[in-house]
Amino acid sequence: MKTISPALQAHFGLDCMTLAVLWKVVRQDGKKFGFTTHDNNITYNDGTDTVEYEAFTGMTNTATANKSDLSVDNLEVTAFLDSASITETDIRAGLYDYATIQIRVVNWADLTQGDMKIRSGTLGEIKMRNGVFTAEIRGLTQYLTTVIGSLYGPLCRAELGASPAHGGYPPFPGIDPTSHWLCYVNLALYRQTGSVSSSPDAVTIVPNPGLVMRGSPTPHAPAPAGWFNDGILTFTSGVMNKISVEIKSWDGITLTTFLPMQFQPGTGDAFTIEPGCNKTRDDCYNKFNNIVNMRGEPDIPGNDLVLLYPNAK
Repeated sequence: MKTISPALQAHFGLDCMTLAVLWKVVRQDGKKFGFTTHDNNITYNDGTDTVEYEAFTGMTNTATANKSDLSVDNLEVTAFLDSASITETDIRAGLYDYATIQIRVVNWADLTQGDMKIRSGTLGEIKMRNGVFTAEIRGLTQYLTTVIGSLYGPLCRAELGASPAHGGYPPFPGIDPTSHWLCYVNLALYRQTGSVSSSPDAVTIVPNPGLVMRGSPTPHAPAPAGWFNDGILTFTSGVMNKISVEIKSWDGITLTTFLPMQFQPGTGDAFTIEPGCNKTRDDCYNKFNNIVNMRGEPDIPGNDLVLLYPNAK
């Protein structure tokens, strides 16, 4: 059931209505954007804050339906990429990942009538093609699809650095500190700074010499090949400032990223870098000395052992 003011309810009963849809987007960095289907900008206070909703005539959305069976009630929005508001660069940089979305309807001729909230959710998958993007809006029932629990397996189930004590974000708020999701490695002890010497292509970074095995028993030794595999590099200056990339491999001289970078980093661009974990016993024991907290079962019998049969000889 949706609650609206009597005045807006009465307006819905008219033969001719002056309605507009308002979209408020709040990114994880706190920046807010407002868009409306009206042909003029609308400044509106929804009770939380005042936002100017930009007339965005190139935006359309699919039908909205709410179901009583708790199934996921997603919808999609299609709009043009606009350099003044939503840009392809910002989307590819991940600035809109997990942004919250609020959709409401107002009477643009009389904003004092309040609004009717249509949907609240988060931004899901985004597809871009020929200057047009299609964004998935995931409703609150999306959280009900989360699988709670785990399966036995040889690989660790924890996220590297997940620990309330070290500021790592556990998968679920209020999680038991003894949960099998937590890793307890303090990544701050392994994180270090560096700078770019060169970047030959979109997936290659050659850092300046000086990267070491910080956090290990030999913290001043040069970082060997494989030390930064599966790690995270975050730029702190230059055209890639505040953008993070995942490292595919490190051969002792060159870093290779999993995905192409949005921009070409320049010589001298600064970054922070931390090693990754391949979630096996080898990394857990040798790289992080954290085998006591490994959330995997590398010695459990696998399918190959279960399907073995006696050798006739």
